[in-house]
Amino acid sequence: MSNSDLFICSDLNEDFIPTKEIDNGRFVRNPERPLRLKYVHNYMTKRFESISPEKFSEEWILKVHNEKYYEYIKRKSAEVEGEYIPEVFFVDPIFDTGTPILRSSYDAAVKAVNAVLTSVSYVLENKRPVYSISRPPGHHAMRNYGGGYCYFNNVAIAARYLNSKGLRVAILDIDFHHGNGTQDIFYDDPSVLYVSIHGDPRKFFPWYSGYEDEIGTGKAEGTNLNIPLPGGSDKRIYIEALNKAIGKILSYGPDFLIVSFGTDTHIEDPVGKFSLLSEDYRDIGSLISATLCEKITMICIVQEGGYNPRANLSAARNFFDGFLGVRS
Repeated sequence: MSNSDLFICSDLNEDFIPTKEIDNGRFVRNPERPLRLKYVHNYMTKRFESISPEKFSEEWILKVHNEKYYEYIKRKSAEVEGEYIPEVFFVDPIFDTGTPILRSSYDAAVKAVNAVLTSVSYVLENKRPVYSISRPPGHHAMRNYGGGYCYFNNVAIAARYLNSKGLRVAILDIDFHHGNGTQDIFYDDPSVLYVSIHGDPRKFFPWYSGYEDEIGTGKAEGTNLNIPLPGGSDKRIYIEALNKAIGKILSYGPDFLIVSFGTDTHIEDPVGKFSLLSEDYRDIGSLISATLCEKITMICIVQEGGYNPRANLSAARNFFDGFLGVRS
């Protein structure tokens, strides 16, 4: 592949700026801000051709999320003054105190969904890969609950959209944190394979999910693969896990691959705790391209986490150089 083979669809939602969250009993700065992806956006949109997000029916959100939860995000965003920190323990349908509601939360979440739906729609029509640089992220959002900076599950909604076209979908999640929301949504659905490489949940968020014995249920048994890794994992450990994930995806035989791409696996990320170096992402991108692109003609890469703006840029640049076969 070459530079002309990749397209960019982005929406940074720059008017959506959470300022705080509660961590260990005190207010801290919320890292899920437009700046985290600004350098990535500026670099990638200069290097690659962009496509503009289109507006999709919000009915697609309701094919994944419970209507009561959807209406909560919409209503709470409309009525909030300032920044509302959710009350947990089943008071609000947000499972943590790191996912505040602002007046702009609903609109930003819908726009992120639209960017990802535009991306997969373009891939479907043109058989060319698209990188969706969008926020807020989505993979922690469950059917009935938000959390982990996520309101609507962008990749899950995209997978449902692709299912409606008769396609089998695989989701490869390479964010540092387990995508508990994506797992929750497809845990009993054999039409979507979910494979995640992430920090061991015995020590890292979201703590309650992401274990190896979570394999799916009913007819979907075997369509959920978790590969938890210890903190400090380097390229050697990561590539071994990635080869295992690739084998699972190839055996499933999907029509379409979505990559939940989190750059919080970088050693300089303030939230993630892996030890991947900038140059390691070239090998990760190259391996995904050499193995999965040979068999799967439709691929979309969707931004999830990543909270160091410069590390995000370095990781993304190297990943796509490897993915596209660009020489260093």
